[in-house]
Amino acid sequence: MQDNTTNSHCSHRRSISHGGRRKKCLRCGATWTPRAKKRGRKPLKHHVARLAKTFVEKFTVVQQARQCAQSPDALSKRHAASLTILITRPWPHQPPAGSLILVMDAIWFHKKSERYTIYLVGLRAVDEDTLHFLRPVIRPGSESRKQWQEIIEEIPEETRKRILVMVSDSFRGAGYIAKAHGWFFQRCQAHLLLSLEKRCGSNKRVLSWWEGRQRIKRLAFDLMNLKDEQDVLATADQYFLMGQDKRCPVILRQIITETLRHLEEFRTCYLYPELRLPGTTNALENTNGRIRSLLNRSRGCRTPESLIKWITGFLWFNPTVTCRPKRPTELRR
Repeated sequence: MQDNTTNSHCSHRRSISHGGRRKKCLRCGATWTPRAKKRGRKPLKHHVARLAKTFVEKFTVVQQARQCAQSPDALSKRHAASLTILITRPWPHQPPAGSLILVMDAIWFHKKSERYTIYLVGLRAVDEDTLHFLRPVIRPGSESRKQWQEIIEEIPEETRKRILVMVSDSFRGAGYIAKAHGWFFQRCQAHLLLSLEKRCGSNKRVLSWWEGRQRIKRLAFDLMNLKDEQDVLATADQYFLMGQDKRCPVILRQIITETLRHLEEFRTCYLYPELRLPGTTNALENTNGRIRSLLNRSRGCRTPESLIKWITGFLWFNPTVTCRPKRPTELRR
C-alpha cells in the first residue's frame, strides 16, 4: 500500500474511492492504491549454492532427492531452474595477471543426430602452473578454424594483448591463427604420439612391417623429448629415411612428412624455455574426461541447450586445473 500521509498513527479504517483504484482516508486525507493479491503459492527460492553437490561433491540428482526426502522429478526441475539462473550471471573467474599462455581444445557430442562442438579455452600465466578456464562456447558442426577465430576474438582485447603463446592440437588452421596474432605456437605432442600408437601398435605383431612401425614410434618419441638440437637433427634424418622405406604405409608416411614440416612447432617448449610451456593439451584433455564422466553420471543433457548449461555449471565450480610446463625429467636421450 502506497501512503502519502505524514500521519503514521492513522489506521485508515474509513476510506472512499478517489479515482480509479485509489482510496482516500476520511480521517487524515491520505490516498493510496491497494496492491493486487497474487494467486497461487509463492515461487520457490532457487539456491545456486546447492549446485555444488552436483558439480563438486559428485552427487546425482536422485541421490540428492533421497537425502532431502523429495521426489527426483521435483528436485530435477528445481536443479534445472537453478542452473538456468546460474548461467545468466556474468562469468566470475578472472584471467591471471602477467604474460599469458592460451591453451585450447574442443570436445564434441551428438544430439538429435547432429554434431555439436564445445570449445574450451584456458589461460595460464607464464610464471604459474594453474590454468584458468573461460566460459565455454557451443557451436553446431565440427571443429573449424573459423569458429576458433570467432571465439578468440570474443576474448577481451586487454587480455588478448597479454597472450604470448598458443597451445593446441594440430587442427586445420591452428598455425595460421597463431601467426595472425603474432603468437608462438606449441603443437600438442601427445596427439602425435597417440596417432602413431593407434597405427603402429605395441604387441600387435600381426601388422605388416611391425619392426619398422615400432622404430617410427620410438623415433617420434625421441623427437618430442630430446633437448639437444644436434641429437634432434640426427634423429630427424633417421625418421625421414623410415618414411622413404617402400614398406612404410601411406598413412605413416603422411604423418612423418607433417611432423618434420612442423617440427619446430612441436618443440617450441624447448626452443623458448623461459616461457615454461606445456608440451601437450593434457590439462584440457583431463577436463574433457571429467566432463564426459559427469554427463554419463547425470544421464541428462538431451538437448544442446542443456548440454552447455551442464558444462558451464561444471566449469563454474571447477574453474582451474593444474597445467605444468614440460619437465626435464621427461626427456630421454
